[in-house]
Amino acid sequence: MNKSTFVKKTTMFLNALDFVKKPVVFDELDSTNLTAKVLAKAGAKEGTVVIARTQSHGRGRFDRIWQSPPGGIYLSLILRPTVPIQQVSLLSFLPALVATTPIRSYGVQATIKWPNDVRVNGRKIAGLLLESEGDGSKIDYVVVGIGINLCVDLKTLSSAIQEKSTSLLNELTCPVDYYDFLKIFFMTFEDYYSDFQAQNYDKILTEWKAWSDTLGKRVIVKTMTGTLQGIVDDVDNSG
Repeated sequence: MNKSTFVKKTTMFLNALDFVKKPVVFDELDSTNLTAKVLAKAGAKEGTVVIARTQSHGRGRFDRIWQSPPGGIYLSLILRPTVPIQQVSLLSFLPALVATTPIRSYGVQATIKWPNDVRVNGRKIAGLLLESEGDGSKIDYVVVGIGINLCVDLKTLSSAIQEKSTSLLNELTCPVDYYDFLKIFFMTFEDYYSDFQAQNYDKILTEWKAWSDTLGKRVIVKTMTGTLQGIVDDVDNSG
């Protein structure tokens, strides 16, 4: 698919979805999250979607690089949730569920590594990044960034990343239609986000735990303030 075709076809596709209120589509972009944050600060409404065919500076947690060659899904959603601010942390569970559901619909047994990786047999297939802004009493916006290795040729990734990564193409050995996958993705997102807005948190947590590959494992958690070690027993209602 050439560049101009991607923009036209993707814009038309997104315009037909109920959840998407405004699609912003690029052939190439530095980062969908950075662009979505600029739009959110300027007042872009919930349901604005920024999507790109490739990214030059895709980001993960702690500003790690998310390599974004052709064949992947790279998008950011602007949300303006109306739930109590103390529950906004639970929003981080939705993207993992939403990314995992369509992958599993193709028969690939993807699992979720806390807090924001989707893996197949221990190799990363999707990554998630949430960034928000508020005044302490309420959230103004949340930008949900998602990168999925759909039909990515693993040889286009750096050697260090190749060893830890996989793609749906690699797992199935046949291509997956980009728009068929996106349709399942957005239908799933709308369902889970409706549950979140209705404060059906138990349902979200129960389903997240069912696909977790972290519970019961010994882990080392590196944070901005230090390192923790232990066995993961459970995830509480705050996430």
